[in-house]
Amino acid sequence: MSDNNVITGLLDRWKSGDRSVESELVNWIYPTLRELARAQMRRQGGSLTLQATELANEAYVRLIKQQGVDWQNRDHFAAISATVLRRVLIDYLRERQAEKRGGGIDVVTLGGDRAGDIPGAGDQLDWLALDQALNDLAEADPMVAKVVELRLFSGLEVDQIATCCGTSTATVGRQWRFARNWLAERLHLDPSS
Repeated sequence: MSDNNVITGLLDRWKSGDRSVESELVNWIYPTLRELARAQMRRQGGSLTLQATELANEAYVRLIKQQGVDWQNRDHFAAISATVLRRVLIDYLRERQAEKRGGGIDVVTLGGDRAGDIPGAGDQLDWLALDQALNDLAEADPMVAKVVELRLFSGLEVDQIATCCGTSTATVGRQWRFARNWLAERLHLDPSS
C-alpha cells in the first residue's frame, strides 16, 4: 500500500471519529507538515523569531480541529496544510506588527525553490501585502488564488496542484501565469522577473 493510501485511510478513520489512529496519523503527517514549515522558514531567511517547529506545531493544532474536511489524499492534505500554514504565518506577522504598534512592516526573504515564483520580488516580500492581495484575488477568482496558495505555501508542483483542484496542468499553468501578472501589478513588482 502506498504512503498516499495509508495517509488517506488514516485521515478517513480519524474523520469518522476513530481516535485510536491519531498517534499513527501524527507519525505519517507531521513530517510532511514539518517539511512545509521548514520551506516557509527558508523563505523568510531568518528574519523572524518563529521557528519551523513552532509553525508546524501551531499548524498541527489547527489541523486537528478540521474534522469536517473530506480528506481526499496526501496532496489534499498538503493543500489544506498550505492554507493553515499561511494563516499561522500571517497571524504571527500581524501579531508582531501589532506589538510594534505600527513600527514597521515585516518582510519575509524569499529563497529556495519558490524564489522566482513572485515576479520581481527581489529578496524580500511583504507577506501581509501578499496575504491581502490573495484575499482580494480570491474574491475575484477563488481557483486562481488557490493555485497561488498551493504553489507558495505547500510546495506542490503543477501536476499535484492540478490533481488537488480537479483540473488540468495546462489550466493550472494559465492560472499561475495570470496570477503572477496580477500579483505583480497589485504588489507593484516587475512582472518580467
